[in-house]
Amino acid sequence: MEYSAFEKVPKSAQTFSFWDQFVFWFSSASLPAAWYYGALIAGWQGIIGALLLIFIVNTLSFIPWAYLGEIAGKTGGSSMAIVRPAFGIKGSIVPSIFYLVMGFGWAAVNVFLGAIALSFIFKLWLGWPSYMDVNKLWYMVLYIFVVCLIQGWAAVAGHVWIKRLQWLATIFFFLLGFYQTYIVLIHWQVGSLLLWKPDKVLTASIGPFTYAITLALLIDLLIAYNWTWEFIGDFSRFSKTNKASTWGPFWGANLAQYWWFMVGALAVVYLSLTTGSYSPLLADPSSTTVSLGFGWLAALVILFATVTTNAANLYASALGLSNILRKSRIKFNSLLIFSAIFAAFLSLTPLFSRDFVGFYILFLDIAGAIVIPLWTLTLVDYFIVKKRKYTDDLFKKEKGLYWYSKGWNIKAVVTLISGTVFYWILGYVLPTVRQTVTAALPTIVYVSVIYLLWMRKKEVKSS
Repeated sequence: MEYSAFEKVPKSAQTFSFWDQFVFWFSSASLPAAWYYGALIAGWQGIIGALLLIFIVNTLSFIPWAYLGEIAGKTGGSSMAIVRPAFGIKGSIVPSIFYLVMGFGWAAVNVFLGAIALSFIFKLWLGWPSYMDVNKLWYMVLYIFVVCLIQGWAAVAGHVWIKRLQWLATIFFFLLGFYQTYIVLIHWQVGSLLLWKPDKVLTASIGPFTYAITLALLIDLLIAYNWTWEFIGDFSRFSKTNKASTWGPFWGANLAQYWWFMVGALAVVYLSLTTGSYSPLLADPSSTTVSLGFGWLAALVILFATVTTNAANLYASALGLSNILRKSRIKFNSLLIFSAIFAAFLSLTPLFSRDFVGFYILFLDIAGAIVIPLWTLTLVDYFIVKKRKYTDDLFKKEKGLYWYSKGWNIKAVVTLISGTVFYWILGYVLPTVRQTVTAALPTIVYVSVIYLLWMRKKEVKSS
């Protein structure tokens, strides 16, 4: 049985163990986007700088994210259910709209990155144009729809089948992924790669803006990358224990990203040394392993990586829709089918972008401006304002403890929207700020202070 955003997962259905969650998130975080982001972070100080970001910043940024899993596990609520105590029953529509941007946006980005890798593979097999060649359009459309068809089936099959798929994919990643990594590292001669550093400050495009690749900018994008794993609550609600709901996702996602970020960083450095130019788009390890005679296995790695992650993304998007359509009689399975179809067409949009690097970073930035204030506010509300005490009123469609004013907690909604605007001001109106102190960290402080002061003032009045 599948549970919508207004249904509590009962104890009898909380069947995910710690290792189920570990495997689920190891598999979900093993995807082409991780390789690509690893290539981006090597643009700061080479491999040495990448190690700092991967093992310290990446790990620390996952800690608050993991505690969202605790909220879901204890309440039995999805990611969009656990925001209702802060935003109100109706007010949760606002984060749900943002949630759909994240879910469908990640689905589109992942599919497109997977299609890029497949294009290199089929160029080797059949001589078809790759993503970098002319006359590629209809071939890319074909790759995109094939991936979307498989991931749509997996999403509609439901959370139990998604879990099984993640287990299968993880076994596959360990057996073939390590072999793939071994071949790549032997070929690349890692010792020489560790010494490489860019001879100048490299830049990256974010939409119409160009930024220097600095530590602060990469911290922003890394927090955005990790916190846009929005469906942690959607699957942590099926956990047997608090350890499973919180630390299973934490360690699974971390270990996967340690691995794939590092491979992506090594790939871009290898290409920089051999071609003389820094190009994250060409740093996908699968395209390199194809050239080493690893074609079929590389194709399967890409296919599994994209499908396992996006099946969960589509499942989460359907939950977001169910929260918005709270009075609708549309069945949850119908929402799953709609999500799969919609994501397929959305995945075509990167084809119209001249600079996919800029498109990808812009998406991360848009997501960062959403998730950073959203999850900060949710964590502050649960751990500080409500002191870890949420009731089952969060599953009511009307009235109850979290009805606030006609279903809305305007204070939370205004804090979220203003936090998003605050992030964008720091990011685009004051770009020197984000290149030195980040946009994410000041936004976290801003949202926490504003929401705590506002809710404390409400408590004083009510007392």
